[in-house]
Amino acid sequence: MNKVGIEKLNVYGTSMYLDQRDLAVARQKDPAQVVEDFLIHTRSLNPPWEDTVTMGANAALAMLSEEDKKDIGMLIVGTEGSVDFGKPISTNIHKALGLGPNVRNFETKFACYSGVAALDVAVNWVASGLNHGKKALVIATDFSRAHLDTKEEFVMGGAATAALISSDPKIVEFETQKKGTWSTDIYDTFRPSATAEVGNNEVSLFSYMDAASGSYENYLEHNPDSVDFDTYFKYFIYHTPFPGIAFQAHRTLCRDHAPKKKAELKADFEKRVIPALQFAKRVGSTYGTSNFTGLASLILHADDLNAGDRLALFAYGSGAIGEFYSAIVQPGAREALEAMKISEKLDARRKCSVEEYEFIENLRETYVENPDLEPDFSILNNWYKEHYEGSGLLVLKKVDNWYRTYERA
Repeated sequence: MNKVGIEKLNVYGTSMYLDQRDLAVARQKDPAQVVEDFLIHTRSLNPPWEDTVTMGANAALAMLSEEDKKDIGMLIVGTEGSVDFGKPISTNIHKALGLGPNVRNFETKFACYSGVAALDVAVNWVASGLNHGKKALVIATDFSRAHLDTKEEFVMGGAATAALISSDPKIVEFETQKKGTWSTDIYDTFRPSATAEVGNNEVSLFSYMDAASGSYENYLEHNPDSVDFDTYFKYFIYHTPFPGIAFQAHRTLCRDHAPKKKAELKADFEKRVIPALQFAKRVGSTYGTSNFTGLASLILHADDLNAGDRLALFAYGSGAIGEFYSAIVQPGAREALEAMKISEKLDARRKCSVEEYEFIENLRETYVENPDLEPDFSILNNWYKEHYEGSGLLVLKKVDNWYRTYERA
């Protein structure tokens, strides 16, 4: 079996954001309590000319060289926010990136597990040698529906990530023989239509924790090593529908495998989990990008991360599935990610007022299942002209009798 891992990685956090404290004030909530409960400081917002196609392409465009594009033999896009029920958005992104005609491409769906499902196919393809030396591009891209003035409104957001998977990993190498899975049939959160994003928060929370426990125990069964929970993993990357859930996940695994007093648990969470949450605090819910966003955040924010350190990753998808796996940090990983300037690009996003946020969300709702539209590029004080024009970012130009046209700005 071939060596396999992530050679390049990038995060795209869209071009606008809303401060959660402003939203809390507008909804007559305690801003400090909202931030403390969910650990989201700001959430991403999309202008109406961006969707999951543009987000995914824009994550990859900034990362790929022309040589990279020639080496890609497979493109997989994981999303629960596709713009079409039949045509996969991997085809739109394949064209936008200028990939060759012999690139196999498809879309995966399993709620927030879609990105890791795509990753798993790519990893197995490279590890098996069936790739004939080619690389796989894995993109995860998702964005929340409108939830104006609901209790779920404080855990919305979105992001896109692009990961180049090859037998020459420069970010992390996956331990392909060490993996645990847990599955069940449940309705916790789901999208039964193009506009609805519904579910039961309490059911989803319990299902998430069951999946974390069940997949970790399955990981132990498949691992020939004697695993000490406190020392085997240097850091943890948990799935983050909102960053605050990572504490509950870590508490659950510690309770079962390394019991700690309250202060010890908090200290362990601060040391081994918090570094992976820094980007999620800025984009909000990370959906299928969660493990990738967490990995980039961890490598750029952990103080004592070294080549050879083992990372634990937990992915969750409503419906439901959990997957626990591990990876080894590669030499030069931080330098490779610093070149993507992820933090700087998040800093450059436009801050929106609550009134602008509500305007955008209501406008975006009119675009869903609309067969004919042209985005108004003059809104938000000409944000398109200021941020997009001449940038090379992909944007939605129009929808004409359901046919979608995308162009580089």
